Amino acid sequence: MRTVSLFNAINTPEMEAAAIDVMRSGRIASGVHIAAFERGLSTLLKQENVVSTIDMSSAIQLALHLAGVRAGDDVLTSAFACMSTNSPIATLGARPIWVDMAANAAYVDAPDFEAAITPKTKAAILYHLAGYPSPAKEIAEICRRHNIVLIEDCDNALLAALDGKFTGGFGEFAVYSFYPNRQINATEGGALVCKDSAQAVRARKLRRFGIDASTFRASSGEINAASLIPEAGGSIGLNNLCAAIACAQLESVSARIESTRKNAAWLIEKLSAIPAVTLLNELPNSQSSYWVLLIKVKHRDEVLAQLKIQGVMASKLHQRNDIYTCFRPSSRDLPNTTELQNTVIALPCGWWLTPHDLEQIINAIEVALLATKMN
Repeated sequence: MRTVSLFNAINTPEMEAAAIDVMRSGRIASGVHIAAFERGLSTLLKQENVVSTIDMSSAIQLALHLAGVRAGDDVLTSAFACMSTNSPIATLGARPIWVDMAANAAYVDAPDFEAAITPKTKAAILYHLAGYPSPAKEIAEICRRHNIVLIEDCDNALLAALDGKFTGGFGEFAVYSFYPNRQINATEGGALVCKDSAQAVRARKLRRFGIDASTFRASSGEINAASLIPEAGGSIGLNNLCAAIACAQLESVSARIESTRKNAAWLIEKLSAIPAVTLLNELPNSQSSYWVLLIKVKHRDEVLAQLKIQGVMASKLHQRNDIYTCFRPSSRDLPNTTELQNTVIALPCGWWLTPHDLEQIINAIEVALLATKMN
């Protein structure tokens, strides 16, 4: 029986050649590919002020810092997300305020988002769950009214769109991931997009200890003592090796996402004919990039176990983060998040799947549902 994987790390001859070239050059940490990747990503996203980072969590922490979030502040966010999204809130000493999902949907509930705002709310992280767009335009307007900085978490929503505009283009900041199982595989990497060019300048300094790269070295190559560092940062910049590998995928990523969308559309058509399967609602005028395809079923754990027996590596995807004691307490009722956590299954739908794989997924679901019913 063939195993149908939930995720896949792309590897091409172009990626391998780029990696070998950088390794042989010796310019592994810094080099021309970093700026080239930032320019290419800027063109792809139709956004300016792209600042690459070593991973997405570093990009989120940098965005929170630039937004003025400090210890004791509140940040609105989703509980049904990866810790890579929410752990930066805790490391800054801030408190996550959990926002519910919309009913039977793959997106954040905008009315609950506004209801969750506290006097200490400084910023919000809007997670586009698994590449499904959340109502970013509506939430951006809520944030504007309440003087809240909006950070869009597009870590698996590359080229997802809402009302003809890419996700990541609605808030003050947007964050992307280039972890191996994302749409672009840099082996590790992230990016922060800043609406304000002045914030991008600041971010570029903070990703490398606060150094101003244009003045830090004198013409002799020695450190320039006249180049001051008024704000200390860390070491969270993307390296030249990862950037080169990522650059090699920029021309092909759109086609891979389109292939994923075609696979998802085929699966949605077949799944809609299975009464025991509930498809999650998507926003009107939205276009998901489908990191996975989300469905809901009763007796989820039993169905999930049967799917794996049938060779389909489906998943619960996330464990809601509000169960973790590392976060400062925030008690809000999240009925839709609870229902999603208890019923959701993430199915493979990526570009690497064959027609036989897609058929195997549908057959496995039918077998799993029948086995669960019989038990």
